[in-house]
Amino acid sequence: MKNIYFLLLISIISFSCDIRNPSIENVERTKMEIINPDRHYYPILRGSELTAVYEIYNRGNQPLIIYDVQASCGCIEIDFPSAPIGKDEIGFITVDYDSSKNIGYVEFYITIVANTEKDIFSSVKFDVSVVTSAHYTKDYEEIYLERRKAKLAGSVDGDLPQQGYYIDDIQTVR
Repeated sequence: MKNIYFLLLISIISFSCDIRNPSIENVERTKMEIINPDRHYYPILRGSELTAVYEIYNRGNQPLIIYDVQASCGCIEIDFPSAPIGKDEIGFITVDYDSSKNIGYVEFYITIVANTEKDIFSSVKFDVSVVTSAHYTKDYEEIYLERRKAKLAGSVDGDLPQQGYYIDDIQTVR
């Protein structure tokens, strides 16, 4: 009975080793072509989402393995193929950008780590101008006053600019 469990354990371990991608130092290199790696998007409204799909072609003789894809901003979510891309096949890297925390011109770099011949690091880039709504744009003073009102809401009666300070209900007799 112990032999059956031992054989089962060995087979599970050997099967799991075949599923993982080989180490990047020990894998054979290939060529990768990225279609339109540098993109300039038209302006978008603040709060909008932008989705960019990069086409990755394997132009070499070995399978193309993408080990990791990293963005230069936390406002970007990335989806990339986990399985190797065969010879003359295509893979897609999908980049979802949330513009709610940016305003003005922004530029992002996405670094791809793969088993490519010249360098294991490749990069793509996109830029976009994030604009506010043309109907109404608050200035910094309005934003500050709204935040201050929210912070002091219900604390003190009276006009907001006239509120100098507030006191506790408990009084100390000295």
